[in-house]
Amino acid sequence: MTMATKVEIFKEKLEAYLSGSKEEKGPILGAVCAVTGIHRKAAIRKFRNLQMHDRAHREQRGRAAYYTPDTTAALKDIWEAGNRVCGELLHPMIAEYVAVLKRDGMWEHAEEATEKLLRMSERTVKRRISRFTRILRGNRGLSSTRPSNLKILVPIFTGPWEDKPPGYGQIDTVVHCGASLLGDLVYTVNYTDAATLLTVPRAQWNKSQEATHPPT
Repeated sequence: MTMATKVEIFKEKLEAYLSGSKEEKGPILGAVCAVTGIHRKAAIRKFRNLQMHDRAHREQRGRAAYYTPDTTAALKDIWEAGNRVCGELLHPMIAEYVAVLKRDGMWEHAEEATEKLLRMSERTVKRRISRFTRILRGNRGLSSTRPSNLKILVPIFTGPWEDKPPGYGQIDTVVHCGASLLGDLVYTVNYTDAATLLTVPRAQWNKSQEATHPPT
């Protein structure tokens, strides 16, 4: 018998033990000890501990969380308003989004959550946005992207993105595949400008060189 099972037995008998008289508690202790194999004095201590423990209170250890769920909800609204861009692109635009949404009467979050959101670091924004994307696509999903040697041959700018003029952006492909990657599929090539957050999608048939290369 596992310890969890023994605890459940004690919890089941707890109310009857606490409300019973001295004569009634004896048979309850005897039954519990016979089933669990625990000594009588140990069983009495177990009932006492359960009585003192507030079952509605869950013990929490460590430092209290600074960014509470209301701050996370505020960040998610900003992320949705920004077309779900990555944390690097979203972080420098958070204050502007908040100001615009407040101006238009569309900001419904408390002042404390708003202040915490405005103080949030880029690393924290990236980490929390990654949770949003995992929830959207699940822990597993189909991917048509594979590592390429082009990353070595072609210079790629990876940041920082602050104070970059229009023209600096990121390009990614999204496959519209359903539950299978077999055969030719439609892909969306998305360009997101870092300065303006302008998104330019283009559709193409498969990812071959002929389909990707623009016509001359």
